[in-house]
Amino acid sequence: MKPNAADEQLAAVFVSYCRETSKILSFENTKLGIMVEDKILYTFRGWLAFVAFMDLGVTFRSFFENKCIIGTQTNLQADEHFIHEELTLPRVLGMFSLLKALCLIHCSLFIHYKPMVSIGAMSMVLSIVLYLSEAIHYRSTTLNFFIVFPSILNGLTLIGLYLIVRKINKPPVECVEENVEMLMTKLKYQKNKKYICKKK
Repeated sequence: MKPNAADEQLAAVFVSYCRETSKILSFENTKLGIMVEDKILYTFRGWLAFVAFMDLGVTFRSFFENKCIIGTQTNLQADEHFIHEELTLPRVLGMFSLLKALCLIHCSLFIHYKPMVSIGAMSMVLSIVLYLSEAIHYRSTTLNFFIVFPSILNGLTLIGLYLIVRKINKPPVECVEENVEMLMTKLKYQKNKKYICKKK
């Protein structure tokens, strides 16, 4: 089936639109834009390292100071500084915090890989669920600073991680330019074929 004049005009409009889009995208990917994106990425990697450092602090408190932020309501021998005589619960929380810190460190180093990003995101989701469920549902602790602050910190980090991953995984300009070239080649081929058919 031969393309009519309306199809050719529509294809020409689409190709011109793709050209303008590729120009806009290429302008965004100038050297200055790339430098700004790299700075934002490195800043967020530092933020992930900071959150991991906070979890390492929880690990240190749990293992070496026998302090645990959960279980203080049910533990009658725990004082206001969350010191437990039974060391099982602080050790479990310490191992969980250490595992979460390792996940976040790997996520910050390999943020371009989706599996590492999902592991880091799920570790933060589990941390939020743990803290809020212990305070609200199980009532083993109260909504104090040591529960609210990590939950807000992990929530903000989750939002930032989602935005950064969307920025990293956007389609590159080369793909758009390659599609424009393919459309131009196809349009030229159709015009040449139509001209040859008319000549015959």
